[in-house]
Amino acid sequence: MKRQDTRALTLLIAGFTLWSGAFVLLYALQALGCAYGWGDMHRPILIGAYLVSLLPLAWLAWRKPYETGEPQTSLSLSALWANRAALGAGVLVYLPVTFATACL
Repeated sequence: MKRQDTRALTLLIAGFTLWSGAFVLLYALQALGCAYGWGDMHRPILIGAYLVSLLPLAWLAWRKPYETGEPQTSLSLSALWANRAALGAGVLVYLPVTFATACL
């Protein structure tokens, strides 16, 4: 396997791997905040974690999976769009932490 294909394959799985880790982190913070009664600090912590979790997803979404001068392959194009889909999924799925009731 070529170096370019190895990088593209790694980037293909990176976006949704980061997305799933951030999903677990956000909802763990939500549960811990409710269980330990963080009060007024609960929502800002969730919003901060939401914004921080979007940073690596955004970086992957705009990073080209191939270096300048290398030909673009279908695997590298798939990696680019998979990471953009992970960013979109992150924005949509994590957004409720900014406004939904945290604890019932």
